[in-house]
Amino acid sequence: MTDSADGVLRILTERRAMLLGLMALPLAGQSAAALAANKGEAPMQPELYDGRLTGFEGKTPEQQLKELVDREEIRELTARYAHRVAHGVSIADLFTDDGAFILRYPDRPVRETRGRVALDKLFAASAANPDRPLPMIHNHLMRIDGDQAVMICSNELRMTEGGKSMIGSGYYEDQLRRENGHWRFVVRDMTFIHWVPIQQGWAKAS
Repeated sequence: MTDSADGVLRILTERRAMLLGLMALPLAGQSAAALAANKGEAPMQPELYDGRLTGFEGKTPEQQLKELVDREEIRELTARYAHRVAHGVSIADLFTDDGAFILRYPDRPVRETRGRVALDKLFAASAANPDRPLPMIHNHLMRIDGDQAVMICSNELRMTEGGKSMIGSGYYEDQLRRENGHWRFVVRDMTFIHWVPIQQGWAKAS
């Protein structure tokens, strides 16, 4: 066997575990959120953070540049999402027409909103609420496959609920799709690890 063939075999062996993980992660056919919903449990995407994955290995400079542009556009999408929520602007158009927004709070029923009409109504009401949430989104990990992507990112949230200052943290599990040249959310599935009042905060006295 030639040195070149040896090198190819070694690379394939080293990447076998990674490739198996990627093959197990759903994209266009059915989202991780949808698969988990069928089992009645919260979605998980450990393939994005368990081990080391990169979208740049084995790609030409042109392909690497495209990967960078896609990643930056997706990060900007989440930044626009957070700033709009904080400033009272609807985020409905950041979702696809078949999009879904899912909220999972500790010890509460799961809240799901699906489809264009329901998303427009939900986010119009949220934008008009003076006690709207103040999200801080960071720690993006993503995998992009053409016009489909999956992502996990952290969220720190502050808002007023029932006259109390609330603070929460957790993570989004996202499925995204590029439509007409722009990335949009297909599924935003938010899991709060904690959701609690704080002793002294920003809620106005009634």
